Amino acid sequence: MRRMNISRCRRLALAAIAASACAGAAHAAVPPAPPIDPCATPADSNCLVADATQPGIIGLVFYNAQNSRVVFFECVGDRLKRLGAERSGSASTATRLPAATTWSCDRLTRRFAAVTVLPDGTIAFGSYSVRMPSCARRFELDVPRRVKPGAKARVRVLDRWGIGGISPELCIGPADRLTCRSLAFPKAVSVVSRRFRAEQRGRWNVELCVRRERVKTSLAVGGEGGARRTAPPIVYAAGDSTMQGVDSFLADELGEDFYVRADVQPGSGISRGTYWKFRSESQTRRRRQRATVFSVGAASDGLPIPTALGVLTPCCGVPWMQEYSNRTRAIMQTFLRGGRGRVVWMTPPEPRFAPRAAITHAINIAVEHAARGLAGVKVLRIDKLFSPDGYRDVIRFRGRDVRVRESDGVHLNVAGTAIAAKAVAQAIKDLE
Repeated sequence: MRRMNISRCRRLALAAIAASACAGAAHAAVPPAPPIDPCATPADSNCLVADATQPGIIGLVFYNAQNSRVVFFECVGDRLKRLGAERSGSASTATRLPAATTWSCDRLTRRFAAVTVLPDGTIAFGSYSVRMPSCARRFELDVPRRVKPGAKARVRVLDRWGIGGISPELCIGPADRLTCRSLAFPKAVSVVSRRFRAEQRGRWNVELCVRRERVKTSLAVGGEGGARRTAPPIVYAAGDSTMQGVDSFLADELGEDFYVRADVQPGSGISRGTYWKFRSESQTRRRRQRATVFSVGAASDGLPIPTALGVLTPCCGVPWMQEYSNRTRAIMQTFLRGGRGRVVWMTPPEPRFAPRAAITHAINIAVEHAARGLAGVKVLRIDKLFSPDGYRDVIRFRGRDVRVRESDGVHLNVAGTAIAAKAVAQAIKDLE
């Protein structure tokens, strides 16, 4: 292995990014021109949603294409990057591009678009932005706690995204003379190992340099004990599609003080059955999290709920709110872990459409009622932050007007999820 000063990591990373960008520009094929540029059009005619809940992969869903062929794009600067084209096979079903593209360490904020020509000749189009997790938590280092002087040891590097196609720098050695070398992950390869000989006694550092991020651990060479490692406490960020984007910004806001583990289940909800009752129990047993951040209700909640007697209660009267509150309180108590956990429960912001707004109001009342008397639970009124007096596309934040909503009138856009994550991070710190 060649010797290299660790301070060169950032310069090498920037050079790699520049080289990659130049190579991409040289070989990129010119996409066919769509009938309209969906990235440059301010108002959408149809709904497009990006699903980034599967690690490493982004899927796209376009609604109401009426079985027309939909072409999907990513908006990269001022150009359209064609991702693929699909037809739903039915006039009433959504058009999906399940693995449209992959996550990237270089572009955290991604914007996508889709366009089609409907059977009557109308051009339909939509766009959607999503924020990806940073590379800070992408890789995991697995090293032995202690090795004998002169023995060979192995570093195992795991790509949690599972997509490979990246070459970070792996640095190994005593703190005063780290030796660094590129570690190539071919595409689709998620685990790469490297062996080294540990000759000098003492503590050895192992650092993985990925763009501007570093993953660090250590091991002891010789001696009786292993290197001490303290894992940061876990924050479990769970919910429906309203949690998407908030989780990645939250990881950045909390930094190394906490380890954010996301569990986003689009289309789920408290009124849609007992899914979150059992999911909260199993995940809490597994993760033993210090804090839980939870968000559901904006998109698909509001179904009738059976009472204790088995009678279906429709939304959104007092009986329905009581049943919703009972389910919510049980989940909150699970997340509290007998007083060892903390809970930040996000209320959904008011949507644009009146029928959904009525459901949202009922959910927010039920959530407040569920949290009464539960020490360690904070109901974070996201609705008051983003819709204090009704639906808004733009809010005033830190002296600036910021557009915070997606075109579907339900979800927060990238700027909105960033603002929500700041409020969540502060709520977690206040509960500590």
